[in-house]
Amino acid sequence: MLAALAGCKPANDAQALQADYLYRVANATDVEISTAAEQGRLYRMPPRRDRVMEIPELRISLLDLIIDVHRCPALQILISQRNSILGKQMQPSNRLAYEGDLLREIAACQQRLNAVEDNDFNQQLSQVALEKRAQLPRVYWNALNASPEFEQFLRFAPMPLPADVSDSDPAQDALANLVSIGQQLPDHLPPASDELDPLFFALLATDQGGQLISSLSTLTKTLNQGSEALEIRQTQRPICPQRRATEQARVLQNVFVKFYAGRLQPYLAKVDQRGKRWSESLMQMSEIKQVPPALKQYLLALAGPNGSLWSQFQHATKRHIKAWQTTLKSCGLAPGQSGWVGDADNAAQ
Repeated sequence: MLAALAGCKPANDAQALQADYLYRVANATDVEISTAAEQGRLYRMPPRRDRVMEIPELRISLLDLIIDVHRCPALQILISQRNSILGKQMQPSNRLAYEGDLLREIAACQQRLNAVEDNDFNQQLSQVALEKRAQLPRVYWNALNASPEFEQFLRFAPMPLPADVSDSDPAQDALANLVSIGQQLPDHLPPASDELDPLFFALLATDQGGQLISSLSTLTKTLNQGSEALEIRQTQRPICPQRRATEQARVLQNVFVKFYAGRLQPYLAKVDQRGKRWSESLMQMSEIKQVPPALKQYLLALAGPNGSLWSQFQHATKRHIKAWQTTLKSCGLAPGQSGWVGDADNAAQ
């Protein structure tokens, strides 16, 4: 198994980092590390048909609108756009912005009608506005669930985040803004397209959303494999049976200082930082009004408190730290003990 780990050629630097780390742990513990199937491929979005909702078209008297809306030309233009061939083929994300524009123009038109005391048409517009506003949560969910941008952001990527990934993450910013928009519906209207379109574009402009899912999956696997090796060795053949440091224990301490704390942990910290914000946004999204049940279940599978990808990563991280602490403490080589060597540059090579 050691030869297999050493001989593999991962496709990116984060995979190489994890493969090298497992090789070092396996070599230092003399415990075979098994290769299990990647769990991340289980995290797939449900079919679009299970996430997109039907939205009934409102029966508005076009004749009344054509006769009366001449007092509100901007509203007349919006209605004409919606009834055109292109308007009927409007993308769901564009429709979300359109519905916000429409409701704003209806409100502006009503102010004009109040000035001329056109109560009948004003009441008709009030009813249209009331029904349109009630539909906004469904329009919002369709804007997300029918968009390739949102699907790509939550699609499991074949590669994890690169080891040198920057701290900047525009897609996470866009996701947080989209969540905020959904949370405020229907009391607050969605923004216009010039503000909404860049948010969807940000989700599509990078693979880092899916790469984060892949990173959480591969790191969970790596950490659990490393923990298992440390636990098996400590249970079956303790590194320090006399509770005194041995030559092999020093080798193991070097793996901890140089390859875990010095190389893997900085990458873990980056993924953890991104994962915290990502999981918070997904949890908030799962609680927005009228969330489709299939999507809610998927969001909870990614970021929920129990059994999710995020919670499994957190558990694997804690387990791995505990496995290292138990092993090193048994040899007097843990941080704070007399045999601790905390500088990777000075650790035994």
